[in-house]
Amino acid sequence: MSQKLKQTVLVVLFVFFSIPVFAQVTGDYRSKTSGDWGSASTWQFYNGIAWVNATSYPGQNSNVGTVTIGSGNTVTLNVNITSYIIDKLIIGDETGGNDTLLLPDNGDFQVDIMLIAIQSDGILKWVKNADLRLPADAIIYNNGGQIDTLKQNQCSASQLIWLGSRKFSACNGNGGTDYSFDDIESALPPPTSNGDITECAQNPIQTLTASATPPSGAHVVWYTATSGGSPVSPTLNTVGNVTYYGESVDNSDSNRRSLFRTAVKLTILPRPTISVSSPPTCVFRLFSPTTYQLEVTVSTGTVTSTAGAVTNTSGNVWAITNVSSGTNIVVTVTGANGCTNQLPVTAPNCACPVVNSPTSGGNKSYCTGDAVPSITASVGFGETVDWYDSASGGTLLLLGNTTYTPSGPGTFYAEARNTTTNCRSGARTAIVVTQDTPPTATIGPDQSIFTGGNAIFTVTATNADTYQWQISTDGGTVFNNISNGAEYAGTQSTALTVKTAGADKNGYRYRVLASKSGSSCPSTASSSALLTVKVRTVITNRKITYRVDAN
Repeated sequence: MSQKLKQTVLVVLFVFFSIPVFAQVTGDYRSKTSGDWGSASTWQFYNGIAWVNATSYPGQNSNVGTVTIGSGNTVTLNVNITSYIIDKLIIGDETGGNDTLLLPDNGDFQVDIMLIAIQSDGILKWVKNADLRLPADAIIYNNGGQIDTLKQNQCSASQLIWLGSRKFSACNGNGGTDYSFDDIESALPPPTSNGDITECAQNPIQTLTASATPPSGAHVVWYTATSGGSPVSPTLNTVGNVTYYGESVDNSDSNRRSLFRTAVKLTILPRPTISVSSPPTCVFRLFSPTTYQLEVTVSTGTVTSTAGAVTNTSGNVWAITNVSSGTNIVVTVTGANGCTNQLPVTAPNCACPVVNSPTSGGNKSYCTGDAVPSITASVGFGETVDWYDSASGGTLLLLGNTTYTPSGPGTFYAEARNTTTNCRSGARTAIVVTQDTPPTATIGPDQSIFTGGNAIFTVTATNADTYQWQISTDGGTVFNNISNGAEYAGTQSTALTVKTAGADKNGYRYRVLASKSGSSCPSTASSSALLTVKVRTVITNRKITYRVDAN
């Protein structure tokens, strides 16, 4: 095979050489007399019931499946066919007459026909010089017929078959073409595809193998491209797809091959996954039959069940509810690609004993900025705890654990569940996690008094109901608690009174520790305020005494 052709010709699915020329379908055409292609009177049209006289020629008004030239007719190609596509042109009806497609001298015709098959009684004939232009991915194939000119001595490079922009064949094989008409006549037909194979993935993964039927006395060699390349084994055993191309090779002469290859596509589709995300649980209703429900999560697709009601609750999460007690079911997920996966579900034992509600491990609180504490609940032997965000229904937060660490404050509900029967407690136990806000304390201004006077320090606080005043005698490095007595009043309030302060308290600093009763937050220390104690000055002049304030 010419390497240039291998790089150019694209393969379309080929119908084996024994084409069913009489298996007409609605829209097919056949010749009823000799005449021009472009004359409707040359043709009959199959309307789905019978052959009727055509009102247009093939390719004039719509895409056509198959056109057959038979009954000893000669049809002269006199028009281009570019508006619509013809799938197949079969020259010869295999009844023994000469059925001919004739190209007139100096004709140059573009015909969008994807496959031309020349049967044993068919003739593709050039009057003299003409060009037959087919699409780049078309196939022209001889099945025992003739590709020729009216006179043998007129065979030259001027009788041309084009595939797209490439010269595919000339009568004598010259003029830069790949093949002569004799080459086409003697080549093997491509193998007949046994069909593309598409399957859903199995576990373990299966192996698909492409297959095609070669002509008699030949075998198929497989490649990964439409031309060129090295022979391969045409298999697929991973999720995905691959197209292999089969070429007919003569059993006796490996140089005799088909000019075209037959494409076979193998595809293994992924199956969607399905798993139980909330186990089957019994639903007890007063004066109603007991049912059970469960929840499944899938990777993709739509869920159905052999019993019960199926609801897509969110995304890929599906709820199966109202399944009659004691009824085993099969839940099926079907992906967009048509692949399915099944999950058998065994009905839970809904003959439930009483399951007591969990015992709370106590409410918890934490200060803003600290880690959220875990909460606990205790249950009986053979039981576990499922955590929810509401007293009934709601969202499952954690399955099967007596300890739960929430992401923030709130009220959380512990439900007891028997691990064997999946029977649940009739009520859930509420456990509260509180986030406490730290107190704030803003002290008032520094105080300045005379010796023996009283100084009052104040503080403004939030989130606080407990106060403890402190004193620093070293300028604010170390603070110690003070208490009510001769020197102080209000040491556990928002206002501290320093009584009859002496000069020794000059330079002392005071602050308060504010806290909230029952809060998990530590007390907050305010900034400190300075106490300045001034001494009064006495001036005596000629037995007259003046008291002067020392500023």
